[in-house]
Amino acid sequence: MSDKPVLRVGIGGPVGSGKTALVERLCKQMRERWQIAVVTNDIYT
Repeated sequence: MSDKPVLRVGIGGPVGSGKTALVERLCKQMRERWQIAVVTNDIYT
């Protein structure tokens, strides 16, 4: 286990609201500084 701080971000919204585009841009901006993981969940399936 690491003693490094953890940043957790939750993104929600309706279909077509730009969630995936936002995640892509965030990951591209943050990948040099942070280790990144994306967990997805579709509550309707």
